[in-house]
Amino acid sequence: MKITTNTILILFGVIALVMFACLPLAVFAAPLLGQDQPVSGDSAATVQAMVTQTIVAMTQNAPTQTPIPATATSIPPTNTPLPTTTAVSYCDWITFITDVTIPDGTKLMSGETFTKTWRLKNRGTCTWTSDYMLVFTGGDQMGGTTAVRLPGNVAPGQTVDVSVTLTAPADQGRYTGYWMLRNTSGVLFGYGDNANKAFYVGIRTEDLPYGIVTGNFYYPSEYNPPLILYFENAITGETIQFSIPEKNPNYSNFLLPNGTYYAYAWAPGYSLQGAYVNENLTMRPFVIRAGQTTYGINITDWSPYPHSRGQ
Repeated sequence: MKITTNTILILFGVIALVMFACLPLAVFAAPLLGQDQPVSGDSAATVQAMVTQTIVAMTQNAPTQTPIPATATSIPPTNTPLPTTTAVSYCDWITFITDVTIPDGTKLMSGETFTKTWRLKNRGTCTWTSDYMLVFTGGDQMGGTTAVRLPGNVAPGQTVDVSVTLTAPADQGRYTGYWMLRNTSGVLFGYGDNANKAFYVGIRTEDLPYGIVTGNFYYPSEYNPPLILYFENAITGETIQFSIPEKNPNYSNFLLPNGTYYAYAWAPGYSLQGAYVNENLTMRPFVIRAGQTTYGINITDWSPYPHSRGQ
């Protein structure tokens, strides 16, 4: 058999194809991996290395992601109810109404006796009884009285007039005395938001040209009728007169200008005259001095005839 040149070329071509098919894949991949990459006879390891490097390359070349800004989550408003105001109440509590007598700043003579009256309302929830007391708590005492009982029961919502008899200090000036109520447990209470404010009496004392006269009527029956009381100035003859209601056995705190006086009374319906007299039944003079009280100017010796003036 004659072997030609074409036959030889075909044979070498087949052998080359067989050898090419038998070569590992790594031989062809080596140029792709670069000169520094080792070529391994272990195809699995080689493939794993290629995959790893591919992932790294993809990670390094991957585009950076811009973080999505956080969105503010709106919180729905909550309607929190406001706290409700609780009404405060006290068992013993006062509402001050008015000064019935001796308004603040009243001018009085030094040493003058006077009666202060306040009008109060029971603002609390407890009834005041006659065991409750009006008590002095501070300031100027103005006399020896420090406590007076209430006149009777005062239910919540009712008003009451409470009074105390006081004496103006001897020295000139302004004076203020503070008073409160005291319950049966000894607890003081007054007016104001916390039931702890005292009410007060405020006066001014001056040396006025007046004095005070007091006395009794000794009328010759159990009760005296309406009377007219006269004070006659022993020097000028001028008279000052006062009306006296029936069944009123005495008089007090009548103001007279400085001077010397006679005192007598007339019972118009009975045509009787009584007088402040000497032992001989003549009218007895007496002296009024500024800032002083003259006591015991008693009207006695009732007669249908006028009394003569004595010494």
